[in-house]
Amino acid sequence: MSKRIGLLSVVFILVLPFIFLSISHSMPPKPGPQFKWVEPYTTNGGVFIKGHWKYTGPTKRNKVWVAGHYNSEGKWVVGNWKLLGHPRAHKGEHWNPGHRGPRGRWIPGHWR
Repeated sequence: MSKRIGLLSVVFILVLPFIFLSISHSMPPKPGPQFKWVEPYTTNGGVFIKGHWKYTGPTKRNKVWVAGHYNSEGKWVVGNWKLLGHPRAHKGEHWNPGHRGPRGRWIPGHWR
């Protein structure tokens, strides 16, 4: 009986750390001092959004922070700085910056 309990406790001690490792996760390194961590959440439409860093600092000339998002193939893209070109305005149109659609999908900036 005591051998069975000893064997069971050894198996339990060896398996338990792997259970905790499999359910734990860590956030990616902080990109800079003016970023805030956004916890994972599910949108009203049922789309799961992973945790990501959100830039909270002042605007940077010719750069924009693209928050972590799912691309058109459904793969997660880590947040990053994007250099802005100088898009030319068309008569009667205005620039819509990139944003998340109603289903949580990233829609890049475009003229409208």
